[in-house]
Amino acid sequence: MKPAQLFLFVVLFAVSLKSTEAIRPSQCVVFDNTSGTPDTRFGREVGVDYAAEALIAATEFVLKTFGQSGTGGRGYDLVLLVIESFVANGKPFAKTTTDGESQIHVNADYLQGFPGDLTDEFTGIVYFMSGLIWEWTGNGNAPTGLITGIADYIRLTAGWGYEGWPRRGSGLRWDEGYATTANFLEFCELLRPGFVSDLNAMMINSYSDLYFWELLGKSVDDLWEEYKFFYGSLEPAPAPAPAQTFTY
Repeated sequence: MKPAQLFLFVVLFAVSLKSTEAIRPSQCVVFDNTSGTPDTRFGREVGVDYAAEALIAATEFVLKTFGQSGTGGRGYDLVLLVIESFVANGKPFAKTTTDGESQIHVNADYLQGFPGDLTDEFTGIVYFMSGLIWEWTGNGNAPTGLITGIADYIRLTAGWGYEGWPRRGSGLRWDEGYATTANFLEFCELLRPGFVSDLNAMMINSYSDLYFWELLGKSVDDLWEEYKFFYGSLEPAPAPAPAQTFTY
């Protein structure tokens, strides 16, 4: 897709945070960098207005899931969503930055060639990427599989799981990442409501597998075995869906 003039859409909104009921003003900004390219699927099937609505809803859902407070969250004043071509950088479906800012870049080329319902897929990506920008990472020490798993847990519990989501109980390791780890975290949440929120809060400055023991009274490996037994699926997972990569 050819470079095009940026299209700007700005929405101001307030997010009520459950732990303090404080209001943090935030700004959601959507840049459509494909607006000069004729007949894009993003323009036809999603559009900037819907993208802004999805970004607001995803932000509110993540903050509610994590129980962020006025002092407990990352405290971004701005969340930026950009639709652009990744031709020069390969073709991941999206990427994000969290180093002092919160930016989500969605690959217009991926959207153009997506074979299914584009609106559903786009919405799922926004929820996944919103999880990435708001979650803590233990100062970069948490396993990558846990980071992507928490983000897919957001997507899963918001109701935007992608086609081909692995069955519950499948997988080789708890920190395999993405939907496999999301399903495992869902199981942990069943054992202790609020588990994901509490785990995320513990990951502000550091990470240890012992956090699972502290929250659930069992090692993460024992919990993984219980999860596999619970769903009656001790065999290895089926062949995974095509890899979805991200940068953060």
